[in-house]
Amino acid sequence: METEIKLAPLSIRTTPTTLSIPEVLSCIFNLLEKDHKSLVSAACVNQIWFSEATRLLWANSDMSALMAVEASRRSIYAPKICDFTIRSVPDHLNLDFRLLRVLRLNNLPELRDENLNQYLQPSLEEVNLRYWPPTQFLYGLNQYCQSLRDFAHTDPQVDKRPGLVEFFTMNKSLRRIRLTLHPHDQDEILAAIAALSKVTSLEDLTTIGEIPINALLQLREPHSPSPFESVRRVRIKVGVPALPLLSTTFSAIASLSLELVINSDDHALDALVGLPLEYLHVHVAAGVKLSTQELLFLRDMKSLQSLIIGPTPLGRMERMPKFEISNDQFKQIFENLSNLESMVNWFAVDIANPDAALEDLGRSCPKLKNLRWYSSIDMTAWWDIPGPLFPSLKFAWVSSVSDRNLLSDTNESTAQLLAEILDRHAPELDRFVALNGYDFRTTNVDQLSQLTMRAHGRIKEIGQTKHAKEKNREVTGR
Repeated sequence: METEIKLAPLSIRTTPTTLSIPEVLSCIFNLLEKDHKSLVSAACVNQIWFSEATRLLWANSDMSALMAVEASRRSIYAPKICDFTIRSVPDHLNLDFRLLRVLRLNNLPELRDENLNQYLQPSLEEVNLRYWPPTQFLYGLNQYCQSLRDFAHTDPQVDKRPGLVEFFTMNKSLRRIRLTLHPHDQDEILAAIAALSKVTSLEDLTTIGEIPINALLQLREPHSPSPFESVRRVRIKVGVPALPLLSTTFSAIASLSLELVINSDDHALDALVGLPLEYLHVHVAAGVKLSTQELLFLRDMKSLQSLIIGPTPLGRMERMPKFEISNDQFKQIFENLSNLESMVNWFAVDIANPDAALEDLGRSCPKLKNLRWYSSIDMTAWWDIPGPLFPSLKFAWVSSVSDRNLLSDTNESTAQLLAEILDRHAPELDRFVALNGYDFRTTNVDQLSQLTMRAHGRIKEIGQTKHAKEKNREVTGR
């Protein structure tokens, strides 16, 4: 006799004996992984269903959820946890976390080693720290967690990190490291970079904070082994003087994400030519002149996916400095960047023909999804251009829109026409913001820009985007 089992939207026609096989139940319940209500109901059916349902319910959990159940049942659920987030640890908790793969320690006060030892499981693959653990815990990671592959410490507020250098020096398994560098402790930065350069299994390195040039220079000492010889993916922040050292420091690099600090007029950015640059964020110090001629090296960066250029520091209420560029230089820079997905320029663009520049950008960069362009645009100039000009664009932020080619006054009809042109040339656009001038606040929007945004996209104060509303209507219609 067949039985029809219904779990939320899932309907399965099968035999009772089939539903007693854990392997079959596992495949069925995996379809309900995000439907916690149905899994809770399934856990009440029998012991086999309970075992499979709670496996999914507890796979990703946190300490507050574990402490919310009766103490006698915590030993049932702890062995099922694979991804565990801890914000507080009660004293004398001692459970079996045999399947633990990801451990997240968030904003915790200083803990004793006995509270952390239970998480030193052979299955552990990833550790994310928001506070610095005891040295003995780090020693245990190296001794007992031979499968540990990912390590991240991202709290910039920690003053001292005892055992940091020794942990990296002794580790033989880490493949991915994300580490915050503390600018107030230059000695630790030098020692940490030296230790990281010797992690023989390391493939992916991310540092938060600027690496001083002397930290890279120390790796060039005679008779020193090749630094970072296994590292393929790098995300770092350096100053211009350090650029010539990147190719020799990371000789096996296949992907580079770079934050570049420009503090003087001596740039030498052509040192980046030949590197597999995928992400570039340029911080231009106040008073430093960045000429577009020096950015021409970007035309050879065919793997570039994200480009951000902006002055620093720049307060939210400050007016943007100008960035002068010719249409010819703009076209040269972007004509080969077909993989570019994000272009953010935190300068007021001073260019003779901004509409032609955007047309060149759209034709050269069909994958562009995110655009911040601080210049007034006249979308009526796109009227006769076969589209779409920006087929992948999802977010656009410009200074203001213009209708200088239209004879009518600013009104709803004009705004609707501009919105239709925008929709034609950016069919995937989900958010559109226009400003009147170069300040950050959307309260400065002029009347036409505001009407156009309301006709197509949204300003920050409006809840849903046009496309989100359309999707909701589709769901309701079903």
